[in-house]
Amino acid sequence: MAETKENSIDTRSEHSHSLTFDEKVIKKIAGLSASEIPGILAMSGNLISGFTDMLKSSDDPTRGINVEVGKKQVAVDMKVICEYGQNMPAIFQDIVDKVSHIVKEMTGLEVVEVNVHVADVLTKEDFDRKKKVEPKPELAAEATMEEETSRVE
Repeated sequence: MAETKENSIDTRSEHSHSLTFDEKVIKKIAGLSASEIPGILAMSGNLISGFTDMLKSSDDPTRGINVEVGKKQVAVDMKVICEYGQNMPAIFQDIVDKVSHIVKEMTGLEVVEVNVHVADVLTKEDFDRKKKVEPKPELAAEATMEEETSRVE
């Protein structure tokens, strides 16, 4: 007697598989892709913006970026420092296009919202000058340790 497909029993067990991303991964992808766009000098917070920032690395691409990550979609908010004289609406569109494309390509998540807040505008020269006087994280940490040691003694 020939067995039909309807009568066969599937003995394979069903498994549930998932791929998820930590928020910091999406932040990093968004920050790195946005920082490649001409006219973007930095993500906000890469310059001196308080004592706690002095203790962090200035190369942190996640600064100034917040994300909401769902199972299939993501929303991105970022604060940027733009170069003076550049077309900011064009830069904004470049950010939306590039971040959406790279996040989708790398993670499969659809970027449903990109909000950009221009926190500052600087000439390239002013930016470079401020960047040179930014304290190195190691030096800031050493200074903090020296202050604490002198208070203890």
